[in-house]
Amino acid sequence: MSDYEKYVDRLFDENNDDRIYVKDNDGKEIEFEQVAVVDFEENYYAVLKPTGKIEGVADNEVLTFLIDEENDQLVYEEDLRVIDGVYEGYCEMLEELEEDE
Repeated sequence: MSDYEKYVDRLFDENNDDRIYVKDNDGKEIEFEQVAVVDFEENYYAVLKPTGKIEGVADNEVLTFLIDEENDQLVYEEDLRVIDGVYEGYCEMLEELEEDE
């Protein structure tokens, strides 16, 4: 099993409908919908969409989290270069899925 498959199996259920909960800086859990796991520069990132309102985040926005396997946590990504790279990887995944259909 590849690392990618391991992360996908770990984060996402077979139907891709389980919610993921991430604690904010105040310890409050925030609920997210699963969107994708993207490989970028030898790291894996979870692309998640908040299910509720988050100040400063539009309803149609997603957030990017580094999958930190060593510490068993998701870390909010702030580096715009990384976020853009993850987004490009996600778009490529979508294009491949469309081609397979």
